[in-house]
This record gives sequence, structure tokens and C-alpha cells, in this order.
Amino acid sequence: MIDKKDRIAIMQPYFFPYIGYWQLIHAVDLYVVADNVHYIKHHWINRNRILGEKDQPHYFGIEISHANGNRHICETKRVVSRKQAEYLCRVLKFYYSKAPYYNEAMEVIKPILMDEEPNLARYLFKQLKAVAGYLGIKTEIILLSDVTPRGDCTAPELIRRICEHFGHSTFTSSINGNIYYTKEAFREMGVNLDFLVRNEDIRYKQRCEEFVPDLSIIDAMMYCSREELHDMLDLYHFV
Repeated sequence: MIDKKDRIAIMQPYFFPYIGYWQLIHAVDLYVVADNVHYIKHHWINRNRILGEKDQPHYFGIEISHANGNRHICETKRVVSRKQAEYLCRVLKFYYSKAPYYNEAMEVIKPILMDEEPNLARYLFKQLKAVAGYLGIKTEIILLSDVTPRGDCTAPELIRRICEHFGHSTFTSSINGNIYYTKEAFREMGVNLDFLVRNEDIRYKQRCEEFVPDLSIIDAMMYCSREELHDMLDLYHFV
């Protein structure tokens, strides 16, 4: 187990995100779901990819009511439709019914898909908590909107305030965060910054011969045991 060293992470909620997202949650002591930031159209907030026809990535997701990039995620509503939820379950059955852990995975996935929570942020929050429990992640997960309004400050300043509020000394970002954040700028604010980098050897046996990476966690849940999934969570390092 990698030492967490009093770490905190802040990220938008995504729909059944890939393994790297769960590694970030697992790597910290407190995970803050940034739901009072703007909804992003055509992103990962309401969709992801599974292994579909001809062993190619296939988009899989939920519908948003009047999607608007000017609204915060916590102000966004999803379309609640039992018919659509049942369709998504059938899609998973079609592509994954022969996967070794299909039944175990669907015990977690189906209730999430059938959930009738209309608020997008609350729905995704429940999804993250449920899947985290299945993966054996013990990290505390909270909604940012339950702590503070977004305000007019910059993202680094918001992160500084959250770290100060909870008494955490280190902010951990995915490696993609190095586009926006620098260690020097955070050091000037009194916050340590490090980046989580996923190891390249996260692979598992899918139904196809050539491994298809970066799919939704749904794919990994279908083909890997809970123990194997939990072991994958530690396949990362910090830079």
C-alpha cells in the first residue's frame, strides 16, 4: 500500500469513469466531488465507453434534461426513464453476459442505472459511493456543494481554501492536471502538489485478443474479480 500522506483530491463527478479515476480516489484520504462547477457537454459527466460491436469502444450513458454549459453540475437534471434504464441493462447483458463476473458486477450496476434520483450531481455521487464500496475503497467522499459555494475565485485558490478548511497539506491531481497547475504556484500558497500517474501495466483479459484500454470501470468489473480490481488500484506512482 502506498502511503497517502494526508492527501486530498478534487474532481468533477463522471459516469462510471475508467480505472485511473478510482485510483485517484483510492490514493487520497479525502475525495471532494466538484459538483458546483460548470457542466461540460459531450464529456464524461454523463457517458463513458464500454466494449461494443467488433470489440470497439461503444458510448454508453444517461440523458441530460436541457443540457446547458452555463449551469453547474449540481443544478443539472437528468432524464429519469425506467424504459431507458432497462435498455441500458439490456445493452450490458448483450455485450457482457458471458463475462466471468457479469452477475456480481450487475448487482452493483443495475441499481445505479435504475435509480430515479433526478439531480445529476446527487445521482453521480451515489454511483461513485456504490462503486467505490465494490472496489474496496475506504476513502471519504463528499460533495463540494455541501461544503462551500463555488464562488468567484480561481481553481487553485478554491483548492487552497478546501485544503485549509479540512486541514490537509497535500493536493493530489491526475497527471492531466499539470496542464493547469504548477508545484511552484501551489508551494507559494502553502500547499504541496503532486500528480498521480497510472502505471502502464494495467491490463486484464477481455473477450478480444488485443486489449482495449481506458474503458469505463464497467468493463473491468465484468472481467476482473473484486480482489483483482482492488489490486489494480495500487498500480500508480506520484511525480
